[in-house]
Amino acid sequence: MMNFGLISDGNRRWAKKNGLKTQVGHKKGFYVIKDEIYPVLKAHPNFDEFTIYAFSTENWKRSPSEVKYLMELYSEIVDKWLPELIEQNVKIVHAGRKDRIPGFLRKRLEHAEKTSKKNSDFTIYFCLDYGGRDEILRATKKGDIEMNLEVSDLDIVLRTGGEKRISNFCVWQAAYAELFFVEKFLPEIMAKDIEQVLEKFLQRGRRKGG
Repeated sequence: MMNFGLISDGNRRWAKKNGLKTQVGHKKGFYVIKDEIYPVLKAHPNFDEFTIYAFSTENWKRSPSEVKYLMELYSEIVDKWLPELIEQNVKIVHAGRKDRIPGFLRKRLEHAEKTSKKNSDFTIYFCLDYGGRDEILRATKKGDIEMNLEVSDLDIVLRTGGEKRISNFCVWQAAYAELFFVEKFLPEIMAKDIEQVLEKFLQRGRRKGG
């Protein structure tokens, strides 16, 4: 089975383009993940993992007000989405540092992980205060790198928003991932866009060096 990685980008630019507050863009983007992207992946026979790059180790450089809003938004999303995910037998994993995110969010993520630990139909990795390099550095301190990574290998990396870089996202796990870059901002993405990416992915020849 396969893992779909999403670099969620373009929320702020979408909000600016539409004369809206940045917060509106972030909220719209996350509900697109929940209502447009996730259902397609959950229903697809080839995918059983979804990795969401929500907040990087570098995103702390943003304004305090934006960071505060994002932490509150993630907490809200976890609360509202968790019952649905539990019902659908989905396991939730928080990938990233635990020591810098606010206590209220950390507790919700810990609760989500504990509650969904035994679920086995699908896995969602929430990458919060996550960086690929940071993950590798933390893994080396525990011994074997590959055994201590928090996210499994990626088969697809999709970045929205038009930029063409992976921005420190799963740098180990993306070694043989197929890369897709779309011009649409995250809040503009629809289920049909994800279906098209998956269709193109299945047409690619993946030799992985062979």
